[in-house]
Amino acid sequence: MATSSRERRQRELAEARATRQAQRRREAQRRRQQRLAIVAGFIVVVVAASSIAAILLTSKDDNATATANPAATPSAAAAVPTSKVGACVYTSNGETPARNATLPKAAAKVDASPATMVINTSAGTMTATLDADKAPCTVHALLTLADTKYFDDTTCHRETAGTEAGIFVLQCGDPTGTGSGSPGYGYANENTAGVTYDRGVLAMAHSSQPNSNGSQFFINYASPTKQGAAALAGGYTVFGKITQGLDVLDKLTKPGVEGGGSDGAPASKAKILSITVSQGG
Repeated sequence: MATSSRERRQRELAEARATRQAQRRREAQRRRQQRLAIVAGFIVVVVAASSIAAILLTSKDDNATATANPAATPSAAAAVPTSKVGACVYTSNGETPARNATLPKAAAKVDASPATMVINTSAGTMTATLDADKAPCTVHALLTLADTKYFDDTTCHRETAGTEAGIFVLQCGDPTGTGSGSPGYGYANENTAGVTYDRGVLAMAHSSQPNSNGSQFFINYASPTKQGAAALAGGYTVFGKITQGLDVLDKLTKPGVEGGGSDGAPASKAKILSITVSQGG
C-alpha cells in the first residue's frame, strides 16, 4: 500500500509538473506571437467616430514577470552580454537568433558615412540610401547582419493595406517569416524626431520594450493617412529611403493582403533574395 501511495504521488507530481511546463510553453508562444508584429486593433486616434485600427508596433509581452526578464535584477543585468561600437550599445535579449547572428564586434568608433542598401526581391531590385549620420547604430547593425547573409531568402511576413489601416507598410527582416524572429540582441531608437513615414521611407520595427530594435524593418509603400502619421510620429527609427525601384515595391504590395483585409501576409508572397549594404570607400 505504501508503494502504491508513493507511485500515485509521483504520478500526481509528474502530472502537475507537465501542466506547469505546458502552461509555460503556451505563455512563451503567446509572447512570440505578440513580439515583432504589426498589431491590429490598437486604437490610436479617434476622429469623427472613426479610428486607426493598425499601428506599427512590434510588441513583447508587457506582463512578463521579473524572473523572465534578465535585466530585472542587478546581478542578472551585469551578466547580460553587450557590445559597444562607438556610442552604439547592442545588448543581448536572451533570445536564440533567428539565424546565425552575433553581437556586432566592439569598436572605438561607428562609421557615420553615407551607405547604400540593395534589396534583391522576388519582384526585382530596390536601392536605398541609408542615413548613417542620423541613424549610425541601425545602419551598422543592418550592415553587420547583411554581411552574414542574415536576410537572404527570407519572406516579408506582413503588409497593411486600406484606409482603415491608416499606414501602408511592408514588413520584412525576420528569417523565420513569423514576425517573432530577432538577431538575439537589441538597441535603442534613433532619428525619430521630426521624421515622416512617407512613401519609400525605411524604418525599424520594435517591441514595446526599450532598446528593442533588431532586424525587422518596414518599407512605407504609400504615405500614411493623417491619423496614421499621428500614430507613427516619433516612434520608429527612420534609417533610409528607397531611391530606385519603387515600381518593384508596388509589385510586391499591389496585390494586397492574402485573403483580403487590412493586415496580414502579402498576397504577392514577397520575398527578399538578398540584401547588401555598402558604406564608405
